[in-house]
Amino acid sequence: MNKILLVTRPKHDVTVHYLFYWAKKIVELAKGKNITVLDLKEQRANPREVISILKIKEPSLVFFNGHGDSDCVMGHDNEKLLVAGMNEQLLNSKIIYALSCKSGKVLGNKSIQGGAVGFIGYDEDFIFFIDPEKIHDPLNDKTAELFLEASNQIMICLIKGHTIKDSSERSKNIFRENALKLASSKSHESYLAPFLIWDMQHQVCLGKEDASF
Repeated sequence: MNKILLVTRPKHDVTVHYLFYWAKKIVELAKGKNITVLDLKEQRANPREVISILKIKEPSLVFFNGHGDSDCVMGHDNEKLLVAGMNEQLLNSKIIYALSCKSGKVLGNKSIQGGAVGFIGYDEDFIFFIDPEKIHDPLNDKTAELFLEASNQIMICLIKGHTIKDSSERSKNIFRENALKLASSKSHESYLAPFLIWDMQHQVCLGKEDASF
């Protein structure tokens, strides 16, 4: 059976604009490996379409991009896609990576209790910085790359068949390495090092750590 990946990519503000383009790299990687990608872009990243696909297509890997809170992940115009205590059971039998602030705090645990195989996310805000001069060219923004290259590593590893735990650890290693490079340099961006460490420390890996896509 062909592997199926669901990706949500809203694009309604600067933050998700960046995530939209960095997640496109994951979409392209997955397609190159003959994985069926259900790419819900912009307005399609809405509760109706997400819930329908989760129910009917049953993707085994889900990549949420967007704003969030401790109990939810959001889509286009910050509509809540999944909410703890309401519909987290839709993630049953799935591996999830939520690049969405705080969603690893409550929603992550609730999804595991509801039958999800694994959930990687953040139990506090996911913080990243940008170069304002690159806002129209996010993939060439070297400031954002420090953060989003590390976060993308999770999906890169999962797509390549690494375990949930290994995918998370490899991502954390890049956060750590980028922070150490900045801290030990005289770069004007050395102030970013603590924020990279923050993201690393608040990345959570829940569920069956030895499971893979």
